[in-house]
Amino acid sequence: MSKLTVGIIQASYTTQPSENIDKTYSLIKKNYKEADLIILPEYSMTNPLILKDPERAYEVSEYPTSSKYLPGIVKIANEYGVNILVHFIEKTDKPPLTKSTSILVTNRGELLPVYNKIHLFDAYGFKESSFFEPGRSLSKLISVNGFQLAFAICYDIRFPELFRSYALLGAHAVIVQSGWIRGPLKEEILDKLASSRAHENTMYVVVVNQTGEMFTGRSGVFNPMGYRELDLGLDEKYAEYTLTLREVEKAREILPVVKQSAEKWDIRLKSK
Repeated sequence: MSKLTVGIIQASYTTQPSENIDKTYSLIKKNYKEADLIILPEYSMTNPLILKDPERAYEVSEYPTSSKYLPGIVKIANEYGVNILVHFIEKTDKPPLTKSTSILVTNRGELLPVYNKIHLFDAYGFKESSFFEPGRSLSKLISVNGFQLAFAICYDIRFPELFRSYALLGAHAVIVQSGWIRGPLKEEILDKLASSRAHENTMYVVVVNQTGEMFTGRSGVFNPMGYRELDLGLDEKYAEYTLTLREVEKAREILPVVKQSAEKWDIRLKSK
């Protein structure tokens, strides 16, 4: 049976990349057991929303090929022989705009950009489009231990068509890197959205969120029937959880909504 153990890092990160690497390493060193994929939350390299000024955010952004931040993550990946998904503030040639990018650092030290955030957080008084150039395409599907993984970032979870597209392409799980802003009932909203995206697509949804004064925490794993199986609460912590491909298969046998959607709209499924 195909299994994938994810390591979830829920923490409060600063604007300083070097401090953030130290925190990431400390949490992994104290708690790592057997994860195949460790996931960092959104803004875990640096936080443009704290910097507030797009020009300042652009100054700390980096190109992946000349990054000072990524080698620190590569070192951790090599030490533990593990894949690590990072959130990266990627410099562009259109200052002051950067890209909100998910990069998979493999257990062989490769750097694989897998996604640029499509839906920018222009809501609740924030305007991410002042900082970021929006992504234009779906994430790459990456196979790890037989799991087809797709990727999303925070505000993307409010757009069900993105997750249905991933399901139709054959994704078994979507990893959501998040910096979910605190506010009235925001924890409840995140919980309901993640549960809905998992249930309506019979896939795992793994939410990896920051915590602290600005963010809600409550990272966790939602199974393919939409039930929350793991809740990290509000504290800084590292937790591991094992996903099983059989759970996806069982859900899709009981509730064949993805197959029915494909048939209804005459879409050829990429994978069963």
